[in-house]
Amino acid sequence: MSFNQLVIRNTIRNRHLYMAYFLSTMFSVMVFFTFNVFAQHPSLSDGLNSSVQTGMTAAAVIIYGFAFLFVLYSMDVFLQSRKKEFGVLMIQGMSPKQLRKMVFIENLVIGFFATIFGSIVGIGFSQLILWISKFLVHVDFGFYFPTQAILITIASFFVLFLAISFFIQFRLPKLSLQELLKAGEFGKGVIKPSFLKAILSVILIGGGYAVAILVPGQMVPIVMLPVIFVVIVGTSLFFNQFSVGLIESLKKRQKLFWKKTNMIVFSDLSFRMKDNARSFFLVSIITTVAFAAIGTLYGLQELLVGQMDLNPYEVTVYNTPSAELDQEVAQVNQLFAEDNISVNSTTVHYFLDTNSGNQYMTVSEYNQLANLADLPELSLADGEVLALSSTNFTSGETPSSVSINGTEYTVKGTEQTQVVAAFNNYYLVPDSVNTSGLTEYQSTNWVAPGADYDALVATGKKIFAEFVDTQPKTFLRQTTLDGYAPVLFVGIFIGIVFFVSAGSFLYFRLYSDMDVDVEKFRMIYKLGLSKKELKKMIYQQVGILFFTPIIVSVIHGAVALTAMYHVFNMDMQLAGWEVLGVFVLIQVIYYLIARIFYFNKVYRQVTA
Repeated sequence: MSFNQLVIRNTIRNRHLYMAYFLSTMFSVMVFFTFNVFAQHPSLSDGLNSSVQTGMTAAAVIIYGFAFLFVLYSMDVFLQSRKKEFGVLMIQGMSPKQLRKMVFIENLVIGFFATIFGSIVGIGFSQLILWISKFLVHVDFGFYFPTQAILITIASFFVLFLAISFFIQFRLPKLSLQELLKAGEFGKGVIKPSFLKAILSVILIGGGYAVAILVPGQMVPIVMLPVIFVVIVGTSLFFNQFSVGLIESLKKRQKLFWKKTNMIVFSDLSFRMKDNARSFFLVSIITTVAFAAIGTLYGLQELLVGQMDLNPYEVTVYNTPSAELDQEVAQVNQLFAEDNISVNSTTVHYFLDTNSGNQYMTVSEYNQLANLADLPELSLADGEVLALSSTNFTSGETPSSVSINGTEYTVKGTEQTQVVAAFNNYYLVPDSVNTSGLTEYQSTNWVAPGADYDALVATGKKIFAEFVDTQPKTFLRQTTLDGYAPVLFVGIFIGIVFFVSAGSFLYFRLYSDMDVDVEKFRMIYKLGLSKKELKKMIYQQVGILFFTPIIVSVIHGAVALTAMYHVFNMDMQLAGWEVLGVFVLIQVIYYLIARIFYFNKVYRQVTA
């Protein structure tokens, strides 16, 4: 039997030892493959939403880079947990050169099978995503066999695993044979966190938060990079120093430390936090990026659609009164009638003072529109006017009075309204106002109460094709959603990839410490620890591992989204909280599943 055969057979026969690393790498392959199915989809390459294809290709590169770092770090953690195994191999006569060669071959074998199985699973998973995308984001990606995606994935991950297999050789534990054989038996000594660094972490994170939230919206892009840098440094110090110091201080509180099984949970928690600090830091930053990306994209979509939904009219036709305008109104009525859509409409007039730029509408005309839109009417006393401003639009300073054809009218205030599209210098005036010499405009508005959404889209498409200036609301709303959907889908997909990858990494990190946990719990179990108490301790341990970085990233994400919405002079939107809530729910489900699997595996070995 040759050396290569020995290594390959050892890898296959000890597959339980390599399973966590194998599943992590297979997941990375599956995600990259699935995304490539979309990036290479014929619907995109044939012109449908072609502007998105470049962005999807760039996103695939980002995912590939993330997969490289994820697999590299996972392999590094995997090797560090095999110190005793390496010591046994070396005492049997294996040279350091052969050990490096063994790791090289092992990684290639795992990479080969991970690529094959990841692509196979990815074919089924991608078809499922194609089907789901049609219902969730209304993008009809047809089914196809992804030959090009398969070739790209195999070639890309062949290069990836070849590169990792080469670089990982230099990450082998550089310890003496005695230290390798006794790995895990040495005490970890006394941990001494730095008080100054712990305080600095709070100052950096708090300062970054304050700047991000308090600066004016137009300054957010300018301060973004410095704030991100400061918060990243603060987060690193938080996990390395502050969290460890906090646990050490809690251990000094005897009532808490000696309560039930807390002593066992807290005994090595500081070292676990210290050992997992880099993992927690990476996971928190990755998930923050996911929160911010999806929250921003989803929030922008809700902002765009929300602005359209504020318009109460299905179609509006306006211009100076003319025979052509009357003909256009008649044709719009005819198109609604042809599609059997019942509508109500009204025609109103308003006036423009070309010298001052002011627009005026009489109270009776306004109330006519308000009745059509089922909105409140307004009233005015003689000699006064009311400034109008569209909902969610902040106009300039309102003058105390306006002059119309030489007559002064007192402006009694500003009214937020959806009845008319009112921006700067739009006024509601009494019916008795003298409008001679002002430019008259005519506006006809339609509403379609109870009409079918898809029918309105189809009719709106015909109206828009015939009269571009009409801007039918439902058609333009759906057009905006259809155009934005691929971008939103890409953002959501990348965010989910980052989030689930972070969860998978935490799960892998949990398994890398399982041997230590088994030894610890086996000794305690012999002293009389019950199954219920063991389950409680393991659930607490897994919960700390899963939720510590997520809590930090949720706070980071909420601050980031708040700052992004300030760019649009808006408070934190419901869309942002929905995104954060969904991700927290996913993490809770992930935790509930992971803790059961981990407990069952540990318990079997403890009682064996």
